[in-house]
Amino acid sequence: GELLMVGFAGQEMTADLAAHILQLQPAGLIFFSRNIRDPEQLARLTWEIQTLAVRELGRPLFLAVDQEGGSVARMAPPFTQIPPATNLGSSGSELASHYYGLTAREMNLVGLNLNLAPVLDVSSGEVMESRSFGQDPSLVSQCGIAAIEATQAAGIIATAKHFPGLGRTRKDPHHDLPVIAADRDELDLYDLPPFKAAIQAQVACVMTSHTIYPALDPEYPGTFSRTIINGLLRDELGFGGVVITDDLEMGAVGERYSQGAATIAALMAGADLLLVCNDQKKMSQTAGALSHGLDRGLLDPDDLTLSLARVEKLRKAYLEPLNLANAEAVATHFST
Repeated sequence: GELLMVGFAGQEMTADLAAHILQLQPAGLIFFSRNIRDPEQLARLTWEIQTLAVRELGRPLFLAVDQEGGSVARMAPPFTQIPPATNLGSSGSELASHYYGLTAREMNLVGLNLNLAPVLDVSSGEVMESRSFGQDPSLVSQCGIAAIEATQAAGIIATAKHFPGLGRTRKDPHHDLPVIAADRDELDLYDLPPFKAAIQAQVACVMTSHTIYPALDPEYPGTFSRTIINGLLRDELGFGGVVITDDLEMGAVGERYSQGAATIAALMAGADLLLVCNDQKKMSQTAGALSHGLDRGLLDPDDLTLSLARVEKLRKAYLEPLNLANAEAVATHFST
């Protein structure tokens, strides 16, 4: 379970949600708009989730949200609304720092602790255009560093995504498996610099891309490529933090893998946390495949031990002492 981050249904602590947490025992939960009604409700829900987790699992959970801004914002007003990344990029890094800092403080108030942002893809295609800070790797790097530093200075975990760069895609991985045919020199010049800058800025997490990069690995998409995760991200670029997969339910994954095969392939490649956002049946299949893979010797226990150690280190760095939502502080902040 500590290698899983999963979604859930509803906006209140129910017997079903408690059973979901206790059966899977995940490292964390991801929140979507379906789970968030208003700040007071969200604060109450995170408080109840963490109270249950600490009491029953002996550890708190990572409570994550995609709050990039623009079209990808799970927390609606009265939460601070971050402008689209392309707007932030055109205004410079100070605005990125301002908005990501405000968002991080509000996440802290309501008990969330992990933002699956910022996007560090350098845009050159229509799919990622509004979600990218721009077409200049230097600008994307500057805005990315500003967003990461403002987020983590406020005690919220930041995530650089989608490694090694999704900005060139003409296909949406939610539906199709993209292929980015740039050669290694192009990737080094345009796509990788923002991730290198993020690693130097001590970003806590990196999210992988469900995309094939033939210049790096002609066979496996980024999420399932040991060459890309262990070889490029860890060995070459020196990233020692937590690697999170993009959602393993996406169409780009389903084109090639069953849920069980995707689970094994991502862990063999070096991922630390497997993200499964919507289907509870697939969450259970992921957990079962992981256990089966260990039993059959498909997964290296030493690799998983390293992943668990990285997850534990992140937990200690950001969740100890545990910040629980404060209903009075939430009411005061959002009333003004």
